[in-house]
Amino acid sequence: MGALSAIPYIGPAIDFATSRYGLPLVVAGGIVLAYEGVPIGPLRYIPYVGPALASLVDGRVDREYAAGQLAERLVWQEQARKARAQLAAKAEAKQKEIDAAAQAYVDRQNIDAVRIADLEHAIRDQKDEDLGPQDHDNAAGACKPRGGIPARLSIGIDAVGR
Repeated sequence: MGALSAIPYIGPAIDFATSRYGLPLVVAGGIVLAYEGVPIGPLRYIPYVGPALASLVDGRVDREYAAGQLAERLVWQEQARKARAQLAAKAEAKQKEIDAAAQAYVDRQNIDAVRIADLEHAIRDQKDEDLGPQDHDNAAGACKPRGGIPARLSIGIDAVGR
């Protein structure tokens, strides 16, 4: 019965819409509706239904706004991608510097270890040479001057000093 009760109002509405004052209002309303669209408010956020409904009733302003949002998002995504690539390149360069420094440190430690071992060996050889050959033919117990500290004592003192 609701539709039948609205029928008496259709005739006067059509008469007004085609009148001298109504026709410009209808044309202006149509232009605004095409330009602005139908405001659907929070209905646009309903999953699946909202975007479909928005595509039907959105006006030119909404379409341009969505296109501008998309273009701006693409620009920002490209800038973020470039920034991430620059950061990755800087991080890779820094990592190469760190690796080179670490390798140089390890190489230097290896060289130093070899040099220290060579020096210790040379010191022992020199001490043995300074002490000279051992004389065991004197069983009387007389002390002969040997020219320095015995090698075993000298090595022990060196170990304590380090």
